[in-house]
Amino acid sequence: MSHVVMPVRTVADWGGVHEWTVDAASTLRRHGHRVTMVGSGETFESRARATGAEFLTVDWTRLDEATTRIVSETSDVDLFFAHAPQARMVALDAGRRIGAPVHVMCHGAYHDFMYEWAGEAESVAAASPSLMYFVQQIGKVEPWKCALVANGVDEAVFDLPIHDIEAKVASGTGRIVTASRLAVDKIRQIDVVRDALAACLKAYPDVAWEIDVYGDGPERAYFESAYRLMLGDLGAGKVNFHGWVPPSSIPSALNAAAVSVMAGMGGVRSVAAGTLTIGAGARDNLGVQAGRNLRAGIFSNFGDHGCPRFTPTPVDRDLEDLLKPGAYSETLELNRSILRRTNAQGVVDGQMLGALQII
Repeated sequence: MSHVVMPVRTVADWGGVHEWTVDAASTLRRHGHRVTMVGSGETFESRARATGAEFLTVDWTRLDEATTRIVSETSDVDLFFAHAPQARMVALDAGRRIGAPVHVMCHGAYHDFMYEWAGEAESVAAASPSLMYFVQQIGKVEPWKCALVANGVDEAVFDLPIHDIEAKVASGTGRIVTASRLAVDKIRQIDVVRDALAACLKAYPDVAWEIDVYGDGPERAYFESAYRLMLGDLGAGKVNFHGWVPPSSIPSALNAAAVSVMAGMGGVRSVAAGTLTIGAGARDNLGVQAGRNLRAGIFSNFGDHGCPRFTPTPVDRDLEDLLKPGAYSETLELNRSILRRTNAQGVVDGQMLGALQII
């Protein structure tokens, strides 16, 4: 059994990095390892502890104090698994003092001066093929140190029933879903939701279309204002802001939706849950996820990590073609079968354990 200490620095109360690391802790615990999470936030702590992990609360504005606490309270650590730049800083510092190896996980396209510290890291894992390219080309990390550890989805999500488009609008209401932090890097999703709503109104004008926004964050007021203006311009539709909800409830909401606009872990989960997904993230809009667009989505974490030299097919044209009985369900089935092979949680668990070189 290994003792894995996981410093996790996040900028919101909840989000994809929280979910990823809690899932990772659960996997490590299931394989018999001791896990100590290092971070902040009541929701994060409670969900981390629910996996059986220990939790050390630190103040991320005082990195020296955080490092000292880690060294004094986790001196029996076998390895560090750090997430986000400030967590990487304290992990490397603590690793030097204790003499323990440090593995770094890269969740976003930020260079974090990798070329200055990569020599000290035991390995650098990346959440998408795009980030693998980024850490090697921009971060100058030795390629042999790099490992892909993708965003995973629970196997049960892949087994949710596939509903054709007629069933999803049979009640007279059709749903478009987004789920993410309401932050600056997600603002580009608003225009994509507008394109999706316009296409849905055109395809099914007699359906009452509603936009369900799951998540919260510092830009919520901006999102609320932008959506009000959008609905006013289009003269139809309704928007519902649900705030943060338990992550376990999101797959069923996606499964019932006709279309989603997602990025990152949300994009993976949306395709797996069985809805027609438009990839729109912090770096790129990648269009309706099917065919070449889906290949680009998998490469770039559904737009969050960038997809150089790629131009997606037009959203309005693709939705016109795919919001039809038969074509809709066939697309969902194919997309899901592809992601089951690349992003099912069991696949990702193996990637992570291999990167950390533990069993």
